[in-house]
Amino acid sequence: MNIDLEKIENRKEKEELALRILDKVKDGDCIGFGSGTTSYIAAIKIGEMIKEKGINITAVPTSSYMKELCKKYGIKVGDLIENKIDWAFDGADEVDQKTLWLIKGKGAAMFKEKLNIISSPITYILAGKSKFVKKLGEKCKVPIEVFPDALKYVSEELKKLGAADITYRGMTENNNGILDVKFEKIYKELEKEIKEITGVIESGLFLGYNIEIIGGCE
Repeated sequence: MNIDLEKIENRKEKEELALRILDKVKDGDCIGFGSGTTSYIAAIKIGEMIKEKGINITAVPTSSYMKELCKKYGIKVGDLIENKIDWAFDGADEVDQKTLWLIKGKGAAMFKEKLNIISSPITYILAGKSKFVKKLGEKCKVPIEVFPDALKYVSEELKKLGAADITYRGMTENNNGILDVKFEKIYKELEKEIKEITGVIESGLFLGYNIEIIGGCE
C-alpha cells in the first residue's frame, strides 16, 4: 500500500492532530505506530522531529508501509518479542462520541493494531471531527480478519450475531481474508463473541481499551 500525501482527505486537520503528540516523544521511547493516513502523517512528523533533535526511538509498526516509512526516517524498527511499548498512537475509522468505542481496520491492519493497543499502557487515538458518530456502526462496517478456509463458516456464524450485511473485501498482509460486516446492533459483548468464532483472527471492534482521544467532535 502506498499513501499519496497529496490525495489525503482532510490533510490539514490530520497534520494538526499529528503535531499534538510530538511533545510525548522522549529519547529512548519504544512507540507503537498505528496505520492509516493520520498515523502516516504522524509518523512523518515524528521522523522529522527526531532527526532535528537527534532523538533515538524504537517503533513497533502495524503495517509494512509504516515499517518502510520508519526506515526512511532512520527510526529503529522493533517487534513485541524483544521490546516493551511505552505508548502508542493510531487513528480510527469511527468513534462513538459517548462510549469512545472504536471501529478500526479499514486499512486491513486490525490484528497488529489491536496487538499494539493491548500491549501499550496508553494509546493516543488521533481522530478528526468526521470520525465521530452518535452510534458505532453508523457509517462504517466492522472489518473482520478470517482464516481463508473458514470464510463461509464464519459468515454463517456472524449472521447468528446479527450481521445484516457481509461483504468480502480481499486479503490482509497476513494472507487472511477480510469480511466487512454491518451489524444491526453493536453491544459490549459483541467483540468477544466475534473472536470466539473458530476461524476469526481478529475484528475491527475496539471496545473499552485504554485509549485517550486526541481530536474531538462538533
